[in-house]
Amino acid sequence: MKILLYTIVPIILFLMLCSCSNVDRRLDEAEGCMIDDYEKALTILTEMDTTMLSDGQKARRALLMSYIFTTWERPIGMTQEDINRVAAYYAGDCSESEVKSLIVKAQVEKVLGNPIGRIEYLKDAEFLATQLCDSTDLGFIYLYLSNVYERGFNGTVSGYYAGLSRQIFEQLGHKKQSIDARMAQVGAICVKRDYKTMCDSLEAMYEDVMRYSSDGYKAYYLDQLARSYSENDRNREALDLWHSLYCKYEGNEGDGDDRVNGRGDSDYNLINSNTLAHWANAYVFENRMDSALILIEKAVALPHNYTDEYLCRNIQHKILERLGRTSELAAIDSLKEKANDALFDEKKLEETSNAINLKYTSTTQQAWRDIQLSKARTLYITLGAIILLLTAITVSIYYRNRSRMLRLEHDNDILRIQRLQSDLFENEHRQDAAAEQIASLLKSRFEVIDKLASSYFEYRETGTEQKKIFSEVKSLIADFGSEASMRQLEEIVDIHCVGLMSQFNADFPSLSKAQRKLATLIFCRLSPQAISVFTGSDIRNIYVYKSRLKSAIAKSESPRKDLYLKYFA
Repeated sequence: MKILLYTIVPIILFLMLCSCSNVDRRLDEAEGCMIDDYEKALTILTEMDTTMLSDGQKARRALLMSYIFTTWERPIGMTQEDINRVAAYYAGDCSESEVKSLIVKAQVEKVLGNPIGRIEYLKDAEFLATQLCDSTDLGFIYLYLSNVYERGFNGTVSGYYAGLSRQIFEQLGHKKQSIDARMAQVGAICVKRDYKTMCDSLEAMYEDVMRYSSDGYKAYYLDQLARSYSENDRNREALDLWHSLYCKYEGNEGDGDDRVNGRGDSDYNLINSNTLAHWANAYVFENRMDSALILIEKAVALPHNYTDEYLCRNIQHKILERLGRTSELAAIDSLKEKANDALFDEKKLEETSNAINLKYTSTTQQAWRDIQLSKARTLYITLGAIILLLTAITVSIYYRNRSRMLRLEHDNDILRIQRLQSDLFENEHRQDAAAEQIASLLKSRFEVIDKLASSYFEYRETGTEQKKIFSEVKSLIADFGSEASMRQLEEIVDIHCVGLMSQFNADFPSLSKAQRKLATLIFCRLSPQAISVFTGSDIRNIYVYKSRLKSAIAKSESPRKDLYLKYFA
């Protein structure tokens, strides 16, 4: 009997261990695929025999199921016993499972209509997920925080969290979740009433939604797109989109009004009141008041919250006013004010500072804060010491550089003085050379006068007087037009006009010798008659040559052409 007992007990224990290992393996498999293929994960979890599971396995199974229902936006299909089991089992666990547990608790608070409690759990989950580097859960946390602040009419904070969520999911390659984050960004934009950007963002998502989303999500997306069209005065497009989504109409005759007025196949009780209100508003702008009235009455009759009530009453007031039914407006205004008061209370609750700036008193977070404060104090002391050291080094380097700069400035001043002395010496040389050339020029001109006076005196009152003087003048003119005289004349022009001929020759290197000679004589301010005598050309040719040279200078790209052209005036 003992031998039989010793044999059976180990076998039973071994089978139990194998069974537990198999259950854990199945739970791991479900957790691994629940983000990308939730249907497979649900199949694994629902096929488990819960009577054979341990308390820990039951808690983990309940956690995974509720997490799937939460992240895939479905009602939490859990009993109160399962919720209590998850809450008790993972409290203080400081693991990724506790992060998921906190997310599920936040979803429960959402169902209970407690936004403060929801933010409390989400902020705890954010803290723990950040410490554990749990990217996937952190993406969901940011997505749900975005939704909370969107409902609190804080579009800026909502958009911030939605952007963080989108960044995480895109890095992880989760297409469906990244689309959810982009829709959360659209919701944040809508809260800020930037309907143009909202429409652009929805249109940019079109291909991804059509490729990666389920049929139900596609319908939700197209409904949001139609609303954005309506908000941007694209009412015809909005109406066509709503008709394609919600109206089943046989045949090609008729239009959207036929479907709304009951001649098409459509169940408007399946459409939420918010969509019907926007649809009716689009009909108002299309001036189809009868269709708009039918839809807004259906919207008012459906169950809805205070936000939708306020929207519906506003649109109903607009429709009745357009139809001239002024006697009914007072009652509508009363209902609108009542909805507005209730809506204000909701906004006040959602926007309360307690919901946005909650203080958490958990031991882990308080200890973490103490550590952070200690680190901050150490960091401040270290930074202060470093700043003082850097200040001392900076002052020392500044004065050393200041002294070096003063020495350099002194050396530069000496160099500038030496350069000025050198320039003065060179200027004196240039002035002496110019004086010599001017003296030579004056001497040559006096020699010409002296020679002419001597010839006149010698041949005065003789028969050859005119002939000899003419011959003498002709000889002097010929000498003046020689190459040596022209070179000397160019030098004189350069001295008198500060390099005018040198600049001219550099700007017009392709001119002929005759053209350069003509330019030199023009720069000397000689008359066309004198130029004609010195060059031996006819006076008419001189005018032609001068005009051509002027035209060539005017058409050139020389920066000094205006200076040259002044001599041709």
